[in-house]
Amino acid sequence: MAISRIFNHSTVILKRLHTLLIRSFLPPFFVTLFTSVFLFFLVQIVITYLDDLIGKGLRSMDLIKLFTYAWIAIVPQCIPLAVLLASIMCFGQLAENYELAAMKSSGLSLFRIMRPLIVLIFIMAGLTFLFNNFVLPYVHLKSTTLLYDIRQKKPTVNIKEGVFYNGIENFSLRVGKKSANKDSLKDIYIYNHTSRMGNTTQLYANSGRITITSDTSEMILLLRNGNRYEETSDPYGNSVGKTLTHLNFKNLQVNIPLEDFKLKRTNEELFKGNEEMMNIWQLDSVADSTSRLIRRRVNGLSQQAASYFYSRTSAAMNNTATTHPLVKVQDFCKTLSPEQYNTVLQNALNTTRIAFGNIDSSEHGIVNEQNNVLRYEIEWHKKMVVSFACLVLFFIGAPLGAIIRKGGLGLPVVTSVVFFLAYYILTELFLNLAIEGRMAPWKALWSPPLIFLPLSAFLTYKAARDSVMFDFTLYSEWVKKLFKRKSLA
Repeated sequence: MAISRIFNHSTVILKRLHTLLIRSFLPPFFVTLFTSVFLFFLVQIVITYLDDLIGKGLRSMDLIKLFTYAWIAIVPQCIPLAVLLASIMCFGQLAENYELAAMKSSGLSLFRIMRPLIVLIFIMAGLTFLFNNFVLPYVHLKSTTLLYDIRQKKPTVNIKEGVFYNGIENFSLRVGKKSANKDSLKDIYIYNHTSRMGNTTQLYANSGRITITSDTSEMILLLRNGNRYEETSDPYGNSVGKTLTHLNFKNLQVNIPLEDFKLKRTNEELFKGNEEMMNIWQLDSVADSTSRLIRRRVNGLSQQAASYFYSRTSAAMNNTATTHPLVKVQDFCKTLSPEQYNTVLQNALNTTRIAFGNIDSSEHGIVNEQNNVLRYEIEWHKKMVVSFACLVLFFIGAPLGAIIRKGGLGLPVVTSVVFFLAYYILTELFLNLAIEGRMAPWKALWSPPLIFLPLSAFLTYKAARDSVMFDFTLYSEWVKKLFKRKSLA
């Protein structure tokens, strides 16, 4: 009974320790994730596409959708940083408060203490892969389509005072003055070119009001105290039969269509061929079919060279060999008349041009397909390498926090940012090498986490041995002793 009570008591204590670790890890993880996503969002979306969003008269719902899609798409990029910083802060806080030392003194090893967080990180890595494979393609498809439609949309109507505005097709407008709220106008000139025959319809008004329909399909001008002039031609085409119609009005409504200024939605099927919109099985399938297409093109080029160019040359040589002995080209050309020589030369040049054209066209097609295969392979590995990076950076952050023994937002933040910047720079460097075709995609994408893997093993080993490698007081004492020895000598 006593043994079972002790066992139950120790089990309860371990559960509480596990709960303490998870509660210490999750808050800084979510705070770091939110902050890093927000910063990446500002840099990658707001600043990059600011010019495409300003002045388009977009609805709030369209902007909310675009920003939501962009926010979700950035999350996987920031998970490794959040894992790194949260693990450093969690174990740094435990070590600074001597809670980690108390756990070790009770007989728990570092790996036993880290076990709940290791399980949590494995679950998080698996969820990150599922997110990248199933959710992210859908988000990329929606965001890319919406952003393309926004970039294609014309800017909103911006009529300035005293300047003719020609942004609306078949209309030219000029306003003398606008009110503070910009809906009341004075000295209005409207030239209607819908007849495609010049300024055949002209309107002048002393004042008016401007409104836009709820679906932004039309601009309505309510004109007051003005004149309308319309010049019509003879229906039989006689140039001398033109008539001028004059209308003096007190109130007149003019509807100007704004269909070109509406946000037109593009069919999403046009973007599904992009590698970012596919999961790993779709990427495998498309890469295999593209590789087969490349092999067919290479085989077709070889067969064409064998059946068209080589066979014609060899047949001509065989026929010549049976009737005449082989002679040098120079000696053969001397036997030809100038007309025959020009004909032979022209035929040879035409055959060579055809050969070069076919080879160049096939080469361009093969190179393009090879680039497509390269992009598919890069995207395939990108969906997996983030999950592995979370594991590696956790085994850097957790032992590093235990070694530096500092919690809070000071040294842990600086340390995590330095390590993450190093990882991010290496990732971008190797990714560019893969895009340029100078390194295989699997080597380029997996090299950064594999480079950090020995460092994670080294730091974990040092933390398990209670190393004080980051205790700078020891190094200062060592330097002082070194200088004392030199002074005594």
